[in-house]
Amino acid sequence: MDFGLSLVLILVILVIYIVMINIFSIMLRITGVPASIAGFQGISLFTNCGYTTNESETITSTKLRRKIALACMITGNFFSVIIVSLIVNMISHFSVENAKQTYQIAYIAIGIFVGAMIVFQLPPVKRTFSKTIQIIVERRIEKKSKDNVITIIENFMGEAVIEVYVHWIPEILYGKTIHESKIKAEYNINILSIKRNKRMIDITRNTQMEKNDVLLVFGTYAAVREVFSIEAAHERKLASEEASKSLTKSFNELDLIDNFNENAMVEVHCRIVPFFLENKTLFESNLKDKFGINIIFIKRGNDIIEVNKDTIIRTGDMLMVFGPFQAIKNVFIY
Repeated sequence: MDFGLSLVLILVILVIYIVMINIFSIMLRITGVPASIAGFQGISLFTNCGYTTNESETITSTKLRRKIALACMITGNFFSVIIVSLIVNMISHFSVENAKQTYQIAYIAIGIFVGAMIVFQLPPVKRTFSKTIQIIVERRIEKKSKDNVITIIENFMGEAVIEVYVHWIPEILYGKTIHESKIKAEYNINILSIKRNKRMIDITRNTQMEKNDVLLVFGTYAAVREVFSIEAAHERKLASEEASKSLTKSFNELDLIDNFNENAMVEVHCRIVPFFLENKTLFESNLKDKFGINIIFIKRGNDIIEVNKDTIIRTGDMLMVFGPFQAIKNVFIY
């Protein structure tokens, strides 16, 4: 490949390179990253320069953004390898004899490149390009994701104007009017406008959300994500399940071995010692006299503990007890 062709290909690839950086920056912005951060991080990711700031945590905060960032890094690395290969090829084929012709080709190619860059930077062209890419990417995201699309339009000292494309209606708004949802009181989110079927609708206290609505809201990004992101809803669900498991583990478990009229033989898995038994011997707790409950034996780990008046019940003990079943439940459960 001669010098001239290599140079032309390098400039063409540079144009594609710059266009791709803009595309990935727009994709990040669509997922809710502020425009200023999206532009800088798009360049950082695509050029594989490894420059990081606290803002980089914004990119790794959601699964979709991580996918975009990974695609951006891989694509940028691919283009960098091609450009370096072409530069090496161009230098190796440079000929002093054909220098005049080579310079003419270089001037023409560079002139076309600079002209293309100037045209691309014109505000009308930039807006049209950005809007076109945004529409294409949003449609692609909408097909692949059932989550609401949250895009930061502008930041104001910690709060932001945010656009939300509603794929699913959050629980706080489902079947409720804006007034009933108390979204402003609980999350300090103000709904500024609603676009429905490509038309703006009047907002009243009785307005209800519908699927495919496009909302313009004002509030903190964290609060908007908390309300409208399915990922945040999933995180809340997991936290709730974890809390539920933790709560379940905090109660003692009773296994009924046998019944004897009102009395019963019961195995008690003591996950938490009742407060009136803590650090008290069986004699001090007066468990038998007060409740009619007899401790037959205690299994602690793999050892069987001999029960006497000085025995103290500990967390993790497995007790074999005999007495009125209701009394056993009252002591170890309620």
